[in-house]
Amino acid sequence: MSWFASDAAMVWKLVVKDWQVYQKQLAGFVAGMLLALGLVGMGTPLMASAGALLLLVQLLVVGTYAIQSSIMAERKLQTVPFIMSLPVTPMDVYWGKLLANLVIYLVPFLLVTGGLLALILSTPRPDGAVPWLAVVALFMLTIFCVSLCVAIAVESEGWNIFAILALMTLIGPFLYWVSRLDGIVQYLKADDIVWSAPVLGVLAAEVAVIAVAILVTSWIHARKASFL
Repeated sequence: MSWFASDAAMVWKLVVKDWQVYQKQLAGFVAGMLLALGLVGMGTPLMASAGALLLLVQLLVVGTYAIQSSIMAERKLQTVPFIMSLPVTPMDVYWGKLLANLVIYLVPFLLVTGGLLALILSTPRPDGAVPWLAVVALFMLTIFCVSLCVAIAVESEGWNIFAILALMTLIGPFLYWVSRLDGIVQYLKADDIVWSAPVLGVLAAEVAVIAVAILVTSWIHARKASFL
């Protein structure tokens, strides 16, 4: 079976199904993120810090909630017999789950990233923070994509929870490291946006991790002749 072979129409139906199930919960997360962006926009150090922390927490929660609800919970409910009755292949289900969760996550992710970018560029805040924001935002997307791929490929709930928690623990050290990275730290308070070699290297590494996670998971599902 090809890594990418699937019925596009059926995959789209699976994506729409998951979107319809989680759009109300997603609306709640979006409302909370708009509130947090408002706190960041107030400009005071205390409110901005509280808003930034709230945005970070909500991005983690919305990603974890999507994975927990659409993949782990369905396994607990033993939906495999029902899925097997549908005209779908393992690759159809794989791409359906992958794309549906990406769509669900990208809505708040793009809202937060775009909102913070707009605040930086439209206020007296130093524009030199844009590369830092890009690196941190893509790291959050990387954590979600790797967690999602692990959840799709590994059926053990314990290992999935371990993977999610392990990836979350990397956020603090990563923020500490990247905020002191040569090529970023000297431009954080500057008015010029500088895409230095270290910044581009980190961004390329993050994209590579996402690509490898998706390719490995695709290969695992391509080897499946059935759902069992």
